Amino acid sequence: MKMRFLLLATIIGLFVVGVFVASLPSAQEVPSGEASIEKARLLHRHGLARDAKAELIQILFDATDDATKAEAHYLLGGIAFGEGRVEVAADSWRTLAERYPQSQPAALVMDDLDALAQIVEDSAEGSIENAVANTYLRHADFWSKGKHDRFNIDASWIPNVEAAVKWYDKVIAEFPGTQAARQAYEEKLRTLFGWEDPGRYGDKHGVEASFNDYMPALLQTFSAFEEGYPDASTLQAFRFQIAQVYWRNRDWDTTREWLNVIIGESGNVDTFYRDLAQRRLEKVEY
Repeated sequence: MKMRFLLLATIIGLFVVGVFVASLPSAQEVPSGEASIEKARLLHRHGLARDAKAELIQILFDATDDATKAEAHYLLGGIAFGEGRVEVAADSWRTLAERYPQSQPAALVMDDLDALAQIVEDSAEGSIENAVANTYLRHADFWSKGKHDRFNIDASWIPNVEAAVKWYDKVIAEFPGTQAARQAYEEKLRTLFGWEDPGRYGDKHGVEASFNDYMPALLQTFSAFEEGYPDASTLQAFRFQIAQVYWRNRDWDTTREWLNVIIGESGNVDTFYRDLAQRRLEKVEY
Protein backbone atom coordinates (compact mmCIF):
# COMPACT_ATOMS: atom_id res chain seq x y z
CA MET A 1 0.00 0.00 0.00
CA LYS A 2 1.33 3.41 -0.97
CA MET A 3 0.50 6.81 0.40
CA ARG A 4 1.60 10.35 -0.39
CA PHE A 5 4.32 11.96 1.65
CA LEU A 6 1.82 14.34 3.24
CA LEU A 7 1.34 12.82 6.70
CA LEU A 8 3.79 15.22 8.31
CA ALA A 9 2.20 18.19 6.53
CA THR A 10 -1.24 17.10 7.67
CA ILE A 11 -0.20 16.83 11.30
CA ILE A 12 1.63 20.15 11.32
CA GLY A 13 -1.32 21.74 9.54
CA LEU A 14 -3.58 20.27 12.20
CA PHE A 15 -2.10 22.39 14.95
CA VAL A 16 -0.94 25.39 12.90
CA VAL A 17 -4.38 26.38 11.67
CA GLY A 18 -5.94 26.01 15.11
CA VAL A 19 -3.07 27.35 17.19
CA PHE A 20 -1.66 30.39 15.44
CA VAL A 21 -4.56 32.61 16.51
CA ALA A 22 -5.58 30.97 19.77
CA SER A 23 -2.24 30.36 21.44
CA LEU A 24 -1.03 33.94 21.79
CA PRO A 25 -2.14 36.12 24.71
CA SER A 26 -5.20 38.29 24.17
CA ALA A 27 -4.75 42.03 24.33
CA GLN A 28 -6.31 43.98 27.19
CA GLU A 29 -4.91 47.49 27.60
CA VAL A 30 -2.46 47.46 24.72
CA PRO A 31 -0.49 49.98 22.65
CA SER A 32 -1.51 50.87 19.12
CA GLY A 33 0.82 48.25 17.58
CA GLU A 34 -0.84 45.46 19.54
CA ALA A 35 -4.26 46.84 18.55
CA SER A 36 -3.23 46.39 14.92
CA ILE A 37 -2.40 42.78 15.68
CA GLU A 38 -5.91 42.37 17.02
CA LYS A 39 -7.30 43.96 13.88
CA ALA A 40 -5.32 41.51 11.74
CA ARG A 41 -6.66 38.60 13.77
CA LEU A 42 -10.21 39.85 13.34
CA LEU A 43 -9.77 40.34 9.60
CA HIS A 44 -8.44 36.82 9.18
CA ARG A 45 -11.15 35.33 11.38
CA HIS A 46 -13.74 36.81 9.05
CA GLY A 47 -12.13 35.48 5.89
CA LEU A 48 -10.27 38.65 4.90
CA ALA A 49 -6.86 37.03 4.67
CA ARG A 50 -5.48 39.54 2.15
CA ASP A 51 -6.35 42.48 4.39
CA ALA A 52 -4.98 40.66 7.43
CA LYS A 53 -1.66 40.08 5.68
CA ALA A 54 -1.46 43.71 4.59
CA GLU A 55 -2.10 44.80 8.17
CA LEU A 56 0.60 42.50 9.52
CA ILE A 57 3.17 43.58 6.92
CA GLN A 58 2.45 47.21 7.77
CA ILE A 59 3.06 46.38 11.42
CA LEU A 60 6.53 45.03 10.54
CA PHE A 61 7.43 48.45 9.13
CA ASP A 62 5.67 50.62 11.71
CA ALA A 63 5.94 48.82 15.04
CA THR A 64 8.79 49.76 17.35
CA ASP A 65 8.66 46.93 19.89
CA ASP A 66 10.07 43.49 19.17
CA ALA A 67 7.14 41.63 20.75
CA THR A 68 4.67 43.07 18.25
CA LYS A 69 6.95 42.35 15.29
CA ALA A 70 7.50 38.78 16.48
CA GLU A 71 3.77 38.27 16.72
CA ALA A 72 3.27 39.67 13.21
CA HIS A 73 5.84 37.27 11.73
CA TYR A 74 4.14 34.41 13.55
CA LEU A 75 0.67 35.24 12.26
CA LEU A 76 1.93 35.81 8.72
CA GLY A 77 3.45 32.34 8.76
CA GLY A 78 0.21 30.83 10.02
CA ILE A 79 -1.85 32.48 7.30
CA ALA A 80 0.62 31.39 4.62
CA PHE A 81 0.53 27.80 5.86
CA GLY A 82 -3.25 27.82 5.84
CA GLU A 83 -3.13 28.93 2.22
CA GLY A 84 -0.83 26.04 1.30
CA ARG A 85 2.20 28.32 0.80
CA VAL A 86 4.50 26.16 2.89
CA GLU A 87 7.76 27.74 1.81
CA VAL A 88 6.52 31.25 2.65
CA ALA A 89 5.37 30.00 6.05
CA ALA A 90 8.78 28.45 6.68
CA ASP A 91 10.53 31.70 5.73
CA SER A 92 8.29 33.75 8.04
CA TRP A 93 8.88 31.47 11.00
CA ARG A 94 12.60 31.15 10.29
CA THR A 95 12.88 34.94 10.29
CA LEU A 96 10.93 35.02 13.54
CA ALA A 97 13.23 32.50 15.19
CA GLU A 98 16.39 34.27 14.00
CA ARG A 99 15.40 37.83 14.90
CA TYR A 100 13.36 37.27 18.05
CA PRO A 101 14.56 33.95 19.53
CA GLN A 102 13.45 34.83 23.07
CA SER A 103 9.87 35.69 22.12
CA GLN A 104 6.84 33.54 22.91
CA PRO A 105 5.91 33.11 19.21
CA ALA A 106 9.45 31.90 18.45
CA ALA A 107 9.16 29.29 21.18
CA LEU A 108 6.00 27.95 19.51
CA VAL A 109 7.68 27.32 16.15
CA MET A 110 11.36 26.78 16.98
CA ASP A 111 11.13 23.02 17.46
CA ASP A 112 9.13 22.51 14.28
CA LEU A 113 11.23 24.47 11.79
CA ASP A 114 13.21 21.38 10.77
CA ALA A 115 10.00 19.44 10.20
CA LEU A 116 8.56 22.30 8.17
CA ALA A 117 11.75 22.53 6.11
CA GLN A 118 11.40 18.82 5.36
CA ILE A 119 7.90 19.43 3.99
CA VAL A 120 9.23 22.25 1.81
CA GLU A 121 11.95 20.03 0.41
CA ASP A 122 9.76 17.00 -0.18
CA SER A 123 6.41 18.37 -1.26
CA ALA A 124 6.41 22.08 -2.00
CA GLU A 125 7.45 23.79 -5.20
CA GLY A 126 10.30 26.15 -4.56
CA SER A 127 10.10 29.80 -5.53
CA ILE A 128 12.69 30.42 -8.27
CA GLU A 129 13.50 34.10 -8.52
CA ASN A 130 15.80 33.78 -11.52
CA ALA A 131 13.50 33.93 -14.55
CA VAL A 132 15.96 32.19 -16.89
CA ALA A 133 16.56 29.32 -14.46
CA ASN A 134 12.81 29.01 -13.97
CA THR A 135 12.34 28.78 -17.72
CA TYR A 136 14.93 26.01 -17.99
CA LEU A 137 13.22 24.09 -15.20
CA ARG A 138 9.86 24.35 -16.98
CA HIS A 139 11.44 23.07 -20.18
CA ALA A 140 12.87 20.10 -18.30
CA ASP A 141 9.53 19.44 -16.60
CA PHE A 142 7.82 19.28 -19.99
CA TRP A 143 9.95 16.27 -20.97
CA SER A 144 9.88 14.76 -17.49
CA LYS A 145 6.15 15.14 -16.91
CA GLY A 146 5.78 11.41 -16.14
CA LYS A 147 7.88 11.67 -12.98
CA HIS A 148 6.34 11.59 -9.51
CA ASP A 149 5.66 15.07 -8.16
CA ARG A 150 6.07 13.81 -4.62
CA PHE A 151 7.71 10.86 -2.94
CA ASN A 152 5.54 7.85 -2.21
CA ILE A 153 5.90 5.76 0.92
CA ASP A 154 5.07 2.09 1.12
CA ALA A 155 3.38 1.79 4.52
CA SER A 156 2.86 -1.96 4.39
CA TRP A 157 3.00 -3.59 7.83
CA ILE A 158 3.26 -0.24 9.60
CA PRO A 159 0.56 0.06 12.32
CA ASN A 160 -1.48 2.99 11.00
CA VAL A 161 -3.46 3.67 14.16
CA GLU A 162 -0.42 3.84 16.43
CA ALA A 163 1.47 6.05 13.98
CA ALA A 164 -1.42 8.50 13.74
CA VAL A 165 -2.10 8.51 17.49
CA LYS A 166 1.53 9.41 18.16
CA TRP A 167 1.11 12.68 16.24
CA TYR A 168 -2.33 13.49 17.65
CA ASP A 169 -0.92 13.04 21.15
CA LYS A 170 1.95 15.37 20.28
CA VAL A 171 -0.52 18.12 19.39
CA ILE A 172 -2.54 17.52 22.56
CA ALA A 173 0.56 17.61 24.76
CA GLU A 174 2.23 20.64 23.18
CA PHE A 175 -0.86 22.81 22.62
CA PRO A 176 -3.24 22.06 25.50
CA GLY A 177 -6.54 23.89 25.57
CA THR A 178 -6.33 25.14 22.00
CA GLN A 179 -8.57 24.55 19.01
CA ALA A 180 -5.78 22.42 17.58
CA ALA A 181 -5.84 20.11 20.62
CA ARG A 182 -9.60 19.81 20.33
CA GLN A 183 -9.27 18.80 16.68
CA ALA A 184 -6.52 16.35 17.59
CA TYR A 185 -8.79 14.73 20.18
CA GLU A 186 -11.60 14.39 17.64
CA GLU A 187 -9.38 12.93 14.94
CA LYS A 188 -7.74 10.59 17.42
CA LEU A 189 -11.16 9.28 18.45
CA ARG A 190 -12.16 8.73 14.83
CA THR A 191 -8.89 6.88 14.29
CA LEU A 192 -9.42 4.64 17.31
CA PHE A 193 -12.96 3.80 16.16
CA GLY A 194 -11.16 2.41 13.13
CA TRP A 195 -11.94 1.58 9.55
CA GLU A 196 -11.60 -1.13 6.95
CA ASP A 197 -9.43 -0.63 3.89
CA PRO A 198 -11.23 -0.98 0.55
CA GLY A 199 -10.90 -4.17 -1.44
CA ARG A 200 -11.72 -7.79 -0.89
CA TYR A 201 -8.79 -8.33 1.46
CA GLY A 202 -8.65 -4.86 3.01
CA ASP A 203 -7.12 -4.68 6.47
CA LYS A 204 -9.12 -3.54 9.48
CA HIS A 205 -7.85 -0.96 11.95
CA GLY A 206 -8.67 0.29 15.44
CA VAL A 207 -11.78 -1.00 17.17
CA GLU A 208 -12.90 -2.41 13.83
CA ALA A 209 -9.93 -4.76 14.08
CA SER A 210 -9.87 -5.47 17.81
CA PHE A 211 -12.39 -4.33 20.41
CA ASN A 212 -10.25 -5.49 23.35
CA ASP A 213 -7.05 -3.83 22.14
CA TYR A 214 -8.42 -0.42 21.26
CA MET A 215 -11.59 0.18 23.28
CA PRO A 216 -9.78 1.10 26.53
CA ALA A 217 -7.72 3.74 24.72
CA LEU A 218 -10.84 5.06 23.01
CA LEU A 219 -12.71 5.43 26.30
CA GLN A 220 -9.72 7.10 27.97
CA THR A 221 -9.37 9.53 25.07
CA PHE A 222 -13.06 10.39 25.13
CA SER A 223 -12.93 11.03 28.88
CA ALA A 224 -9.99 13.41 28.46
CA PHE A 225 -11.72 15.14 25.55
CA GLU A 226 -14.94 15.53 27.54
CA GLU A 227 -13.06 16.98 30.50
CA GLY A 228 -11.04 19.41 28.41
CA TYR A 229 -13.86 20.50 26.11
CA PRO A 230 -17.16 20.00 27.98
CA ASP A 231 -19.05 22.23 25.54
CA ALA A 232 -17.79 20.58 22.35
CA SER A 233 -20.62 20.05 19.87
CA THR A 234 -19.24 16.66 18.85
CA LEU A 235 -19.52 15.01 22.28
CA GLN A 236 -22.99 13.60 21.67
CA ALA A 237 -21.96 12.18 18.30
CA PHE A 238 -19.01 10.40 19.88
CA ARG A 239 -21.18 9.10 22.71
CA PHE A 240 -23.51 7.53 20.19
CA GLN A 241 -20.58 5.99 18.31
CA ILE A 242 -19.37 4.45 21.56
CA ALA A 243 -22.87 3.09 22.26
CA GLN A 244 -22.92 1.69 18.75
CA VAL A 245 -19.62 -0.11 19.26
CA TYR A 246 -21.02 -1.84 22.34
CA TRP A 247 -24.23 -2.58 20.45
CA ARG A 248 -22.30 -4.28 17.66
CA ASN A 249 -20.50 -6.34 20.28
CA ARG A 250 -23.87 -7.37 21.80
CA ASP A 251 -23.14 -5.70 25.13
CA TRP A 252 -26.74 -4.60 25.63
CA ASP A 253 -26.39 -3.23 29.17
CA THR A 254 -23.46 -0.94 28.36
CA THR A 255 -25.21 0.14 25.17
CA ARG A 256 -28.20 1.27 27.24
CA GLU A 257 -25.92 3.11 29.68
CA TRP A 258 -24.39 5.23 26.92
CA LEU A 259 -27.74 5.87 25.24
CA ASN A 260 -29.16 7.11 28.52
CA VAL A 261 -26.15 9.39 29.00
CA ILE A 262 -26.95 10.95 25.62
CA ILE A 263 -30.55 11.53 26.66
CA GLY A 264 -29.50 12.95 30.01
CA GLU A 265 -26.97 15.34 28.46
CA SER A 266 -29.64 16.62 26.05
CA GLY A 267 -31.87 17.76 28.89
CA ASN A 268 -35.30 18.73 27.63
CA VAL A 269 -34.04 19.79 24.21
CA ASP A 270 -35.26 17.61 21.34
CA THR A 271 -31.91 17.07 19.60
CA PHE A 272 -30.98 14.68 16.82
CA TYR A 273 -28.93 12.40 19.08
CA ARG A 274 -31.52 12.44 21.88
CA ASP A 275 -34.13 11.27 19.38
CA LEU A 276 -31.73 8.72 17.90
CA ALA A 277 -30.83 7.33 21.33
CA GLN A 278 -34.50 7.00 22.26
CA ARG A 279 -35.26 5.13 19.05
CA ARG A 280 -32.35 2.75 19.59
CA LEU A 281 -33.49 2.08 23.16
CA GLU A 282 -36.78 0.80 21.78
CA LYS A 283 -34.89 -2.05 20.10
CA VAL A 284 -31.47 -2.90 21.50
CA GLU A 285 -31.21 -6.70 21.49
CA TYR A 286 -31.10 -8.50 18.18
